[in-house]
This record gives sequence, C-alpha cells and structure tokens, in this order.
Amino acid sequence: MKILVVNIKYLGDLVVSTPGIRSLSKTYPDSEIVLLIRKGFEPVFKNNPYVKKIISFDTELKGNNSIKKFFSGINFIFKIRKEKFDLVIVLHPGDRTAFWAGFSGSKIRIAPARQSFSFLFNRNVNVEENSMSYLEYYNNIITRADVRIDSNRTEIFFSDEDKNWVNDFISHQNILTNNLLIGIHPGASEPSKIWKVENFVQLINKLLLKPEIRIIVFEGPQDKDVCTEIKNSFEKQQNIYFVNTDVLKVAALISKCKLLIANDTGTRHLAVAVQTPVLALIPEDYEKCWNFYSESDFHFIIFGKRNFSNQDINVKPFLDGINVEDVYKKVGELLKL
Repeated sequence: MKILVVNIKYLGDLVVSTPGIRSLSKTYPDSEIVLLIRKGFEPVFKNNPYVKKIISFDTELKGNNSIKKFFSGINFIFKIRKEKFDLVIVLHPGDRTAFWAGFSGSKIRIAPARQSFSFLFNRNVNVEENSMSYLEYYNNIITRADVRIDSNRTEIFFSDEDKNWVNDFISHQNILTNNLLIGIHPGASEPSKIWKVENFVQLINKLLLKPEIRIIVFEGPQDKDVCTEIKNSFEKQQNIYFVNTDVLKVAALISKCKLLIANDTGTRHLAVAVQTPVLALIPEDYEKCWNFYSESDFHFIIFGKRNFSNQDINVKPFLDGINVEDVYKKVGELLKL
C-alpha cells in the first residue's frame, strides 16, 4: 500500500504528528509512507524510519502572475497523481489540500469533516481545530485509517553527523561535563507569545551568577531581532552562546541541555521529543490546544496573558503576567540549584 500524509503546517505541528505517523507505519508495515510537507521542513523527517519519501511544497507557487501560479498548481496535482496513492490522509482543512486529495486518484481519502470541499473526501473525521489538543486532533484523524495509536510519544531522529557537530561545538566552547547547560529560545511565531526581551536578559543574568551554568540561546528563522537584542546585552559575557543552525543540530544540542526554557515554539516540542526537560512560557488561552504534555514528560508550564496595547500602536503585543523571579525560582526547583 502507498500512503500519502499531508501536513503543510510548521515545526511544532510536524513533531506532534509523529506518534500518528509511527502508528500508521506499524499498522501497515509493508506500506510506503510518503509525507507532503512545507518546503524547508524536510529535515524534521529526514532520518525518520517510518517515512519512505518526502514531497516538498513551496507555498510560494512558481510564477510571477496568477496564470503561471494556476498552472504551477495544476502541475503539482499531476505530480501527486503520478504517485498512484492508495490512501491519502490530510491532517488539516484547506482548499488546496482538499484538491490534492480529491484529484490524487486514491480510493480512500481522509480529512477533517468541517471544510469547504469535504465532499472530495470519503472518510470525514468529526474533529475541529482549536476544539481539542493538537495531539488528540492529529491522532483522531489518523485512526480513521483503522490505526491504533501505540503511544503519544513524539520523536525526532538526528544523525551521527549531527551528534558529532554537537560534540565539536561543546568541545570548542570549553563546556565541561560538570557544567549545567541551559537552552533558551526567546522567540515565537507571534509577538503576543513572546516574553519581553528584558525579562530574558534579567533571567540570564541571574542564572549566570551560578558559576556552573552555561547558556545557549537558540535563534530560529524569525528570531533575529529578539536574539540581537539579547546578544547586545551580553557582548562581554563568556558563558553564553548563540546558535543559529538547522533543526536536527538544534534537536541534538537540546538533547545535551539539562533544561530548555522557551515560549510556545517548535523548540519545546523538539525538547520533549529528545526527552530534555522543558519550562514553557505559554499564553493561558493556548492551554486547551497546546498543553497536552505532562510533568511525566518533564514538561512544565508557567502561563501568561497576551498583552495587546490599545493605547500605543507602536508597542508590539507581548506575553505578560509572568514574573522573572517566578521563572528563576522554577528553574532552581527543576535543576536543584
């Protein structure tokens, strides 16, 4: 059997879908599982043993006008159709993904029921985004293919090359085995999910008073401004390092950390996947959808509130209601400082 799984969302969603993909492969061990994901996120599944092939989709369709984009879209549908899939599972609603499935030629097409072109699917799943945890959401869709989810454990697989890169990094920075390595990801996809830079600076300053602590600040594709501000505050500090590299090396480096402190970003999902403890700073309105890990997963949360300034349009939204001292205290509890 040849199976296509479609998920053109982002890092966190991809990691959270791994229990379903693993369980799908175990249910159909002789199948060929192909993933269709957003261009640039191929490394997330690069070494995944349950995935045979990856099809990348560039959300910026080729062509500089609507006619060229239209034909580029048609060509992509033909590309999918040529694969001759027996089963297509689409993990989120969308007009584009519905057409891919509808014209794929697959006999079985599974997707969430509540969407504009639900008639293009013949196994509709009664789930709705933002009404349940995304882990449950993805698992429910995949179980419609007669799959039993073996566990909710998320996974990411990095290579020996990634491990060697991390070992070289640690050696080059003179990080010793008795040092406490703490990772921090200060960015996020939306300003309202980002704890203020000055809070991170205060927290890092307090942590670095402990001589055994070393800090790694992870910079994602959207985090340049935030990380630059933090970097400018620590120009003369030797025990803080800034890392901007690919996702698998990030995952491998997080696996060496004693703790990751992060906003609601894909890196916290990477940390759970590599079994590194996480202290996540998350808006309280995200609890239903994104608070599906537990302390048994070594995942700990401090909830904040989104602050949208109505008085000054020049003030960006930010994550409010979380005190630096409370975060520092929780870090101390987790690391027994």
